[in-house]
Amino acid sequence: MEVKDEIIVTMWASDSEWQSLREDIFGNKNYKQALRKLSLWKSRRKTLFRGLVITEMLLQAIIKDVSFNEDAEPTDDHDLIQSYSIAIMKFINLTSDVMIPGPQRSMYYRAARLDIPKWLVDMRHTVSHAQDLPNLESLRSAVGYILEWIFIKYWNVDANFLIVGKKSNMNVVEEFIELLEFYMLSKSQISSDLKEKQLNVLREKLTLSDCYSNKECTKKMKDLLANKSWSSDLVNIFTTKYLLQARECNVSKGRISKTDKTLWNVLLKTLNNCGLMTNVLQCLVTQHSRIAALWVLELCIIAYKSSKKIDFKNNQNNCMNCKPLNWDTNLVLRTALQSPHPHTIIFLKWLLQIQLNPLNIKQQFNIVKLVSLYTGKVKVSSKNIDHNIFTVNDLISKGDHQSHWSRIIGQMNWRQIPFGTTL
Repeated sequence: MEVKDEIIVTMWASDSEWQSLREDIFGNKNYKQALRKLSLWKSRRKTLFRGLVITEMLLQAIIKDVSFNEDAEPTDDHDLIQSYSIAIMKFINLTSDVMIPGPQRSMYYRAARLDIPKWLVDMRHTVSHAQDLPNLESLRSAVGYILEWIFIKYWNVDANFLIVGKKSNMNVVEEFIELLEFYMLSKSQISSDLKEKQLNVLREKLTLSDCYSNKECTKKMKDLLANKSWSSDLVNIFTTKYLLQARECNVSKGRISKTDKTLWNVLLKTLNNCGLMTNVLQCLVTQHSRIAALWVLELCIIAYKSSKKIDFKNNQNNCMNCKPLNWDTNLVLRTALQSPHPHTIIFLKWLLQIQLNPLNIKQQFNIVKLVSLYTGKVKVSSKNIDHNIFTVNDLISKGDHQSHWSRIIGQMNWRQIPFGTTL
């Protein structure tokens, strides 16, 4: 298959991961969580894109200011003025050096072409050359304007977050999606003339025969997934657009329905045989979705049973019992703990169980307790006048029935937790 364009490599695992970070910044205004996610993205790639560099720079400044972040600790005005001044100067420098065809233009001209007002460039010059820095209120107004600018110019532009660029292997992506649609439709229990018509249309587009079309479909998907140039992107598309459409079991809550497990049984086997289940799990653990967490739970249970060498060939719910599992569960655990969310706790105990080099029981207990505390709702009790910060050791010595835990907003940094360096 001839492909002219290359896949665009991004730091986010899926479109929804991008959307989640945008919501943290401009919706929930959860700036601390947004910075943690950006740190995770930086760990996946040495440098951030220009728009993300500007975003991170702004967040590092406004997170200290109660005017933007209610959870911030009181900060000296002089320190805020210094932080905002540096952020504004870097913003103008990073944006105004965008290449514009023609002779070299002034900073004002280049800024105007990007809808950056003259007064903001003037403020940049004041910061750079004047003896006295602008006052705090002026700087806050400028930073507020920049936040709106970066939202409109970067975060609200669809082309910036798409995993697969407009011109990047779209023929491969479209074929893979059509194969997935055929796969779903052919496995549907519903029989109708409309279904047959749709299948025939897809057969013709995909050049599938009438007799073994479903088998051919799976083989074609396997061939596409075998190419490492775009396999991870196809996994992301499958995970975020199809797996997340699954439903919970009506009888047993907290598990994926038998219908959905049966639907994706063959394709999950194919992904496992292609060595891509680690990619699937990495994508799933970063989704702020209960269904995604339940899929991780199902896959972890399968891996656990496989590791115990129990024969479950007659169990229809076991998607991959026929082949040894070769998943990098340690990498999946690291990914999950880099950016935990309220649904992480659903699968965490099982994920800890299937580690190649398992942690001891106390370490596992500490991690589960800490993630529960970190991702739960913040509770500040009036009984704790001194506003103690409780540690994992405190949690171990206290019973779960006690509810007077308090965590002071803004005084707990996930990356400073001692166990984080031992995994």
